[in-house]
Amino acid sequence: MKHSIKAVLAWAAVAVVLVGCNSKPAAEEVLRKSYQKCQSIQGGHYEMEERMKYMSGNDTTHYRYACDFKKLPDDTVYYRAFAMFEENLNSEYSRHFLYTGNEFVNYDDSTGTIMPCDPWAADIIATRHNRTFYSVLTHLSSYPLPNEERLADSTYSYILSETRLDGKPCYLVDILAPADKEPDSIFGMMTIRQETYFWIDKKDYLPIQFATAFDVVEQQDTLYQYKECKLLSFDPNVDESKLTLKSIPENIVLKDYEPYKEPEPLAEGSPAPEWSLSALKGDTIRLADLKGKVVLLDFFYKSCAPCCAAMPILQSLHEKYKDKGFMMIGIDPIDDPEKDEMADFLAKRGITYTILFSERELSDTYRVSGYPTLYFLDREGKIAKMHIGFGKGMEEELEADLVKLLEK
Repeated sequence: MKHSIKAVLAWAAVAVVLVGCNSKPAAEEVLRKSYQKCQSIQGGHYEMEERMKYMSGNDTTHYRYACDFKKLPDDTVYYRAFAMFEENLNSEYSRHFLYTGNEFVNYDDSTGTIMPCDPWAADIIATRHNRTFYSVLTHLSSYPLPNEERLADSTYSYILSETRLDGKPCYLVDILAPADKEPDSIFGMMTIRQETYFWIDKKDYLPIQFATAFDVVEQQDTLYQYKECKLLSFDPNVDESKLTLKSIPENIVLKDYEPYKEPEPLAEGSPAPEWSLSALKGDTIRLADLKGKVVLLDFFYKSCAPCCAAMPILQSLHEKYKDKGFMMIGIDPIDDPEKDEMADFLAKRGITYTILFSERELSDTYRVSGYPTLYFLDREGKIAKMHIGFGKGMEEELEADLVKLLEK
């Protein structure tokens, strides 16, 4: 489902401009009052909708949330107790999440998992980025509303206008952050535009909608990402009975949390599992036909930043050794060649090595636990070396392994 976010913002930006020079407040004053309003809120119940267009995608996700919360300043896991119902409006997915301050529970209509903070606090923290909150209300610092330190930073600019949202008179504040001066040293990405928008109720300074928008340059490609959170309702009264384990329906069967165990990599010297896969242009390539060559398999997907950062290195190896008995192959088990516009994605990055598309089962077969995962295969089609992830020094390490295999 495509969502014309830019068109909506363009309309909002030309909304009725504040009139009456003598009564016009400064954008910083509006933001300061909104921040103070949100800081005064210690809990309550809200409903919200979230729409998000990811950098690497063309569609917009659409979620709805109902959440009861209470801020916990001394908590170091979630900094809030909460009971949340999450519903994906693009599919039939829905799930409940509960954090009491002592346990984290997630469950559907019949079963769920319980994780006590002792001993699983680190595991809970590692996955908390998967939860979406109306953060200006629930975050201890009311993020992304700017605090006094941010307001004093002269590198940010503010535009203030008036509009209406669902019939409510609002201030619309557009915050423009400074652009990056150079690409980051790890993934080579550079943000050239970062804007945050707040729709703030003129009556009580409550932000009833906020959004963030990014334009990012990744290699030769410019990517756009947008996220919008809209507050549908809010009651500042806290019902603490919903923030306990007793709130979980009696019919829900909870099992104890079991940490994820990464699969053992395929053993060096073992035959690489066979496959027959389609290339971008429709050709079929079989692993069995590549015997006699040294092969590097790269399991990747489009929205994986480390995968994209590794691509120029893999392209360089392809260009340098393609006529010396080397075959570079990327395998994408996630993206759809047409829907995700993979031809355009690869062309903008100058990728000319072979890209194949597989079902996700193949990544399980190859015991892929993180992306990118790279397997070197020797001339007999056996596993020679495995690399997981991307980091500095990767180019030298991969080339050294390749040269050794080509010399055998």
